[in-house]
Amino acid sequence: MDELITLGRIEKLIEGMPDYPKEINEISKDIRNNNPDVDVIAEYILKNRIFYDVFCNFNPDLADASDKHNKLIEVVKKLDVTSLRNILFTCSIISLDTNKISRLIIKKIIMSSYICKDIIEKVNFYRKTSHNPENFFLYALFHDIGELFTAIHFPEEVEKAILRDRKNIDLSCLNDIMAHNEVGYMLSKKWQLPSIFSYICLNHNKLEYRKFTADFIYIINSIAVSDAVALELLDYEIPFTNSWDVGHSIYKIGLREEDVYTESGIIGSAEKKIARILNLFNLK
Repeated sequence: MDELITLGRIEKLIEGMPDYPKEINEISKDIRNNNPDVDVIAEYILKNRIFYDVFCNFNPDLADASDKHNKLIEVVKKLDVTSLRNILFTCSIISLDTNKISRLIIKKIIMSSYICKDIIEKVNFYRKTSHNPENFFLYALFHDIGELFTAIHFPEEVEKAILRDRKNIDLSCLNDIMAHNEVGYMLSKKWQLPSIFSYICLNHNKLEYRKFTADFIYIINSIAVSDAVALELLDYEIPFTNSWDVGHSIYKIGLREEDVYTESGIIGSAEKKIARILNLFNLK
């Protein structure tokens, strides 16, 4: 690198990051309590172009509506609370997209979060467990915000690191620029996310650390599997080839490899579903 990236410089850049998740969190609380203020939600979407474009994709009639506020209320009311919450949180991450490199990271993050939700639903079905898929969706959505921060602020350095004359993108090389776990931890603190999220940001690559609780080991192995699937679907390099066995993480969360890599494709027909999700969020 031509320029030293100091901790002080990172701290200043983090302070300059917007508080998107914090804003969405207030709306999410109302949604979780089954008391969403659809007027407030519609107004927020109208004021934020990224959010508005996504909802136009969801309902193309919105773009041509003469009264967009009331039309948005209609669209929002058609969504179940889980889908609405997930779309808003996903848009909050997409709102941070600033360049072609950050978009590469965001695609992986979004795919991983929806895949993680599907994986947990599959575990619940096969193992008769009661994990909350929506929690795992959010764990995966925010676990690599350190990678996203690096891509936003140092796109040239990231592009040089993750390509390195390889045919496929290798995101593990991001740590040659800065430790994305620590940066993610700092950013989650700035965003005032619940402590579980900052802990995941800091520790999600320590898959076999024995001092973690069984619940936390389960969470990070679930994220590891969803990341591996997302990277494979995107044709990126899987960065844990020499030190990590995807099959072992699949086993740790209560599935078999054939449950994930099925005869009809990865997690059944996940490829088709992911394609629709990327289209919805303008990430194709």
